[in-house]
Amino acid sequence: MSLSFGEQRVRIRFIPKKRLRPSRSALAAVAVVALLLGTPSVVNAATAPTSATAANQNGSSMKADAVTSLPVSFEVENVNRSKVACASDGATYTVRGHIVGPTKELRRETVNGATLYLHGLSFGEFFWDFNQAQNYDFATNQAKAGQVSVVIDRLGYGSSDKPEGNSICVGSRADIAHQIVLKLRAGSYQVNPSGQAPEFSRIVLAGHSYGGQIAQVAAYSFGDIDGLIVIGYADRVQSQLLRDNAAYAATVCASGGLRVGGAGPAGYAPFGAPEGAAAALFNSAEPTVQSAALQLLTIDPCGDTASFAPAVAVDLVNVPSIEVPVLIIAGGSDALFPAPGGPDQASLFTGAASVDQVTLPTVAHAITLEHAYAPSVLRPLNDWLQKVFRR
Repeated sequence: MSLSFGEQRVRIRFIPKKRLRPSRSALAAVAVVALLLGTPSVVNAATAPTSATAANQNGSSMKADAVTSLPVSFEVENVNRSKVACASDGATYTVRGHIVGPTKELRRETVNGATLYLHGLSFGEFFWDFNQAQNYDFATNQAKAGQVSVVIDRLGYGSSDKPEGNSICVGSRADIAHQIVLKLRAGSYQVNPSGQAPEFSRIVLAGHSYGGQIAQVAAYSFGDIDGLIVIGYADRVQSQLLRDNAAYAATVCASGGLRVGGAGPAGYAPFGAPEGAAAALFNSAEPTVQSAALQLLTIDPCGDTASFAPAVAVDLVNVPSIEVPVLIIAGGSDALFPAPGGPDQASLFTGAASVDQVTLPTVAHAITLEHAYAPSVLRPLNDWLQKVFRR
C-alpha cells in the first residue's frame, strides 16, 4: 500500500504472520559479511504543530497537552546472557537519560505504554531529543502526539558511565536493554533528583542503525517486549561506505583506540573518517542542523564495532523467532543501508504477529535530523504504536 504525505511518498508493506518458519540450518547457511553503523533515531518533525488548531489543520493526532521530561537513571550490570556470544566485564554501571511524555500520563503510578529508544554508533540521547534547532526534538514531538518515550545515552556515551571500550559488546548491550525494560515495568529506577518512578504495563523497544541490531538481539534473546521497531538497519543490505567506515574504526581499535575526552577510558574509535560523516548521515538536513549535529558526534567503544558483524549470522538464525509486532522504517536515500534494505529486513521476520514496513524516499541515515522528515510522517509510527498498546 502507498500513502502520500506532503511531498513524500511513503510505501507501507504489510506482511502477514506465517506459521511455518524456515529451519535454523537453512538460515545459518547464509553467509553474510556485514558491518553496520549506528546512530539512533526514528522520527522527527521538522515543523510539528504546537497547538490543537495546528494539529487539526494537518490532520495529525498532535495534542496541546503539556509535556514533561523526567531525568532518570538505571543501575545495570554489563553482563551478556543473550544469544550473541561476545565479551563483557560484568561490572555495574549507570545508564542515564529521560522519560518524555504527556504530563498527565507521567503523573500516574502506572502508565499503559512507553517506547525505549536505542541510538547507534556516533550518536547519543541527543539523536532523540535534539534541541539545537526548533522542532527537531523527536521525543517532545512524540509526547505532543500522546506517546511516552524513554531516551538514553547508551553505556559509553554522553551522560552515562563509560567502561573500557573493549569490555562491552552487542550481546551485553542487548542484556542491558532487557534490564532497563524490566526496570521500567517495575518502576525500579531512579527519577532524579527524587520523584515517583512510573511503572509501564507495555514496552516497545526501538533502535536505530546499530541500535536496531541491539533491539533485535534483545527481542529474540529475552522475549519480554510488546513490540519491536527497527530503524535504518538491515542485516543483509549494507553499502561499501559502511564497510569502509567499519574498517577505519577497526584500524584505530587495532592500535589501542582512543581515550574518551583524551584522558578517560581507552578503547574507543570514530566510525569512519570524521570528514566523511556528513555524506554518510545526511541528504536533506538543513545546514545549521547538520553543522550542530556533526559537532555532537562522538567516538564508539571498540567492542561494539568488533561484535556487530559476527552478530549478523546470529540474527539470521534467530530473527524469525521474534513473535511480537514489528515495524521497519528505512530511509530511501540512506548511504549506509541503501534500498531495498527496509523491505529485505522486513522479509526476515517470518514469525512475527505482523510486520509493517515504511520507506521514506528522500530521507538519509540520520532520520530524525533530516528536513524531509515532515511531521505527518509521524502518523504511520504513532498509528502503529497505538495498535500495539491497545493489544
